[in-house]
Amino acid sequence: MELRITAGSAKNKKLKVPNIPGYRAVQEVAKSSLFSIIGDKIFDAVCLDLFAGSGNLGIEALSRGAAWCDFVDSNKESVEAIKENIENCGFFEKSSVWLKKANKYLAATNNKYDLIFMDPFYNDLAQQHLLNLISKHLKDKGQLIYLHGTSQNIKDMVEKAKLTITDIRSYGNASFSIITTAEK
Repeated sequence: MELRITAGSAKNKKLKVPNIPGYRAVQEVAKSSLFSIIGDKIFDAVCLDLFAGSGNLGIEALSRGAAWCDFVDSNKESVEAIKENIENCGFFEKSSVWLKKANKYLAATNNKYDLIFMDPFYNDLAQQHLLNLISKHLKDKGQLIYLHGTSQNIKDMVEKAKLTITDIRSYGNASFSIITTAEK
């Protein structure tokens, strides 16, 4: 599997992919669509890449003009790949990498984010607690981009976390939902 950055200052840089059973990368067409929807919100954004894997989404965000990205993954091999990819793309000064479970990271940080990317394994359905934590870390008008299987119905989980789905796109058996804080 080959991954590359599709636009911005690191365009066409290849990313190292961790060798993890069940790992799947975001399809390039889905990634391009996602960043097209985000549009100008990427400029100077503070981002969080949860279940970061190779760092694909966060590095793409930095390449397109984000100011900062925190990368979080609980797999040591993923963290090593992310660090190598950040260095290769020249974003060492605009990022930090955490070897932690997503929920532990969110419970321990006070950081607020403009954009949060969340791409767990599709068979990992225990996301309700995580969504509750995420709602406390989204800035006003911030967005969560949640990648999930097309067969997953996330609507109830999202509503229980007092969040709102504003857009859903599907590509093959993969979908991403764009989620914001619920209107008060």
